[in-house]
Formats: sequence, C-alpha cells, structure tokens
Amino acid sequence: MQNYCTSLFSTPKSEWERVVVFDVAKQKAYTNGELQTNILKTAFFLKEQGIEAGSVLCLHLHNSIEALVVHFAAQFLGATSCLLDPLIRPTQLPYYLKKTESLVLFTHLSANDLTEFPMETSFLFPHQLEEVWEGLSSCTEEEMHDWSSTVTSYIYFTSGTTSLPKGVPLNYSNHENFFKIADQYWQPVDETSTHLCFVPFSHGFGSIFLIPLAFRTKSRLVIMRSFHPGVALEAIEKYSVTHIYGVPPHYQQLLKMPGADRVLPKLKMAFCAAAKLEKEVVDLWNKLSGIRLEEGYGLIETTGGIVWRVGDKARCTGHMGELPHRNLIEVGIINEEGAQLAPEERGEIAVRGKSVMKGYLDMPEENSRAFVNGWFRTGDEGYISQDRHLFMTGRIKDIINIAGIKISPFEVESVLIEHPNVEQAIVVASTDPIYGEIVKAYVKRHDESLTERDLVKFASNHLISYQVPKKIDFVSEYPLNNMNKIDRKKLRLI
Repeated sequence: MQNYCTSLFSTPKSEWERVVVFDVAKQKAYTNGELQTNILKTAFFLKEQGIEAGSVLCLHLHNSIEALVVHFAAQFLGATSCLLDPLIRPTQLPYYLKKTESLVLFTHLSANDLTEFPMETSFLFPHQLEEVWEGLSSCTEEEMHDWSSTVTSYIYFTSGTTSLPKGVPLNYSNHENFFKIADQYWQPVDETSTHLCFVPFSHGFGSIFLIPLAFRTKSRLVIMRSFHPGVALEAIEKYSVTHIYGVPPHYQQLLKMPGADRVLPKLKMAFCAAAKLEKEVVDLWNKLSGIRLEEGYGLIETTGGIVWRVGDKARCTGHMGELPHRNLIEVGIINEEGAQLAPEERGEIAVRGKSVMKGYLDMPEENSRAFVNGWFRTGDEGYISQDRHLFMTGRIKDIINIAGIKISPFEVESVLIEHPNVEQAIVVASTDPIYGEIVKAYVKRHDESLTERDLVKFASNHLISYQVPKKIDFVSEYPLNNMNKIDRKKLRLI
C-alpha cells in the first residue's frame, strides 16, 4: 500500500492513546487515535464536497492541526494536495486554482474576503472541521487509496525570474527516493524524539519531510502557526523538543533571545536549509547551544533535500556536505551549455535522478530552460570538491531569496507596472543582515508626484507581504550591458 497515511494508520490500537501531535496555537495535544478518527471524518466530509481520487484540493492554510488533517484526508482519498502559501492574497488565488484545475479551496480566509472571487469555486473553512470532528459520531470507513508511483500526489508553487509562479508536481516515486536519501542522515530518530515545525507546510519541508518523518519513526510533532523566536524557545522547553529545523534568520533571531543559553542546550539537533548559512552563525550556535548546527541543500523541484552536512563540521560558508551515492541522486556542476565540469570548477549546480520532478505544471517554455541534457538546472552557483563535497557560492538566476522564501522579480515588476504613474520597474535583491536578502525596486515614473509610500501601499494591495519592496529608488535611466539589456548586477551597486 502506497499512501502518505500508511505509517499513521498502521499504528496498533495499543498505541492509540500515545500523543503524537501538539498544536502550539491551540495549546492542545492529539493522540494517535484522535488523529486517525479525525482524518477519517474529514475524508468523509471531503467526499461529500465532491473530492475523490483524481481531484485536486487547494489548501490555503497556516500550519495547524486542521492543515495537517486535511492534507492527510486528501491523500487518504487519492486526491492531489496543492499546498499554497497562506499569505497569498485573495486576488492572487484564482491563478493557482486555474493552474491546478481545482474547484475547491480550503482557506483560512473568511467568506467576506471571498465575496468578489471571479471563479466558480467551492470554499471550505477550518471552523467546519471542528463541527465535523465533534458532530459526526461515525462515518463509513473509506478504503485507503493505493497511489501509483507516477501520479501527481502533491503540488507546490515556486517563483521564476521570467514567469508567474510555477507549479511543481511531485509523486510517490519522488517522495520514496527522497526518504532513501534522508534515512542516511536522520539517525537515530525514534519514539523519544520531538520535532518542532515552524517552517510553512506550503514550502515543502514540513509536509514532505517532517510530518512523514514523525509518523515513520513514532516521534512527536509540535506545530507552530509561524515562526516567533520567543514562542519557539517556550515550545522547546514546554514540549521537550529535541529537533528543530529552520532557515538562517530563524537561528540568528534565536541566538539573540534572552534565555537562549539556557534553553538551546536542551536540543539534540538543529538543522538549517534554504539559504547559505554564514560560518560565524554556525560557530556562535555551536558555542551557545553545545550542538552543531547542521546544514543541507535542496529545492522543492528535487523533493527537498539532496545533500546534507549532518555530523560534519562546516569547512566554510556554503559547505553543504558530502554528496549521496550516485545510485540515489546525481549532483553535478555544469556550464551554460549543459556540459559537466570537473571537480573544483565553479558553475551551475544541477541535479538528476528519481527525486527530481518531471517538469513544471503546464509550462513547456519554462521546462525547456530548466532542463538540459537530463539535468535540472537549479540556478545556484557552486562547485564540487575532489572528495565529493558540495559548496554553494551564490546564485545564477535573479530569484530573490528572503530567508529561504524565493521571490520572483517578474511577479513584483508586473504589479508595480500596473500603477498609472509607473513607466517601468526593475526589481532586484538587496542584502539584509537578518533575512539575507530583501526586495528592492528601481522605478521610472511619469512624474515626481508618485512617492515611495504611495507605491508601497499600492503594491501591498496586490502582493504577499514579503513580496512588497522594502526599498524603492526612483531613477531616470537604467544601466545597460553590452547586449543593450538592463544590467541588474550594476543596478544593485547604485
């Protein structure tokens, strides 16, 4: 049987009273038995709404017990889970529904937020689940769906430099191979382990790795709605957390919190991904917590992590660890033509193997750019050492990386240009000591009456908060390269 729910539903009844999930926002614990019962009730409820094997269900939810249960219930029925960033605004949602051909949206928004929704869509809300869980005394137990390895089971969205958000379809073959790699690094994890999840389910790591890991190893999972350093420290202490996972700014902020030197040494493992981790932060963390800050590299297009530096001291900033065996996944460095480079030569990091998606959802032009000679081009720059360790040195694509969240300049530019007083807009990354990078815009305006505040307010009505430019410079001309195109690298130096 191949299903996301298999590990949970194979738990013997003798263990049904064991607590497996804590929801920090609700201050509530859930046992094995409660979770299984609620998933079955939710599956019954979803089926009544027309969700069945082959359907696509869009989940626009914050990390919560509801998000976890709905995701499980969809997978139980054989429906594809499309996990959307909960910060996506109502005006942006139709794009994702149309792209995935989903007619059902499970959202944290209120009905009032969706009154002018331009599509024929069925809306489901978290409060309905509470009624289902409490009011439905019994339901016909559906048979768990047996997924084919190659059928799309999850869809995530990522950003591109030249297009709107790209759908990343993943299947059980991708997921199975991912765990073959992961199992090499996450040992031992067992029933004594407790994992804290504050990374968004919608960005993959939580839903692809942490949730299944917890149930596969009979560990406990502590869910936070979103990251807050003070709440995270309290959760570590209150729930006896042993493992935490985050991005560089999370660890920078935790290190600055009062009481960090007392709480952090209680951990057994801390892992960082999604962006380069400065060696100074690693060293400070090691000193304060007494445990090594592990690091890894991967993308949602590769079903998450492919290289993990676990149990190995960082040699320098950007050291991602030793490559896994080629039978599991191939990682190479290629040039612009797609030819593989020799060890120590710097170029674009590329990946091929069973963990890699087959291609973006209904985007042939993007796929032609993303794949070359069988390699998936990551857009990241790096090199592989003689002893097969991966080092990430920078980024080739113009994607903006805000604490691990990838922002497309194209998406932001396409909104800014809609303002009647904007002639042209170019968006780039600007360095930031906390988040690594932030969004900066260089704007040509028709007249000087347009202010930075005006444009930020306009953008805030159409973009997710982290997409809104934090800095806007007004310019009369843009620097050009020798191909007479706007030179974004020179813009960053202005």
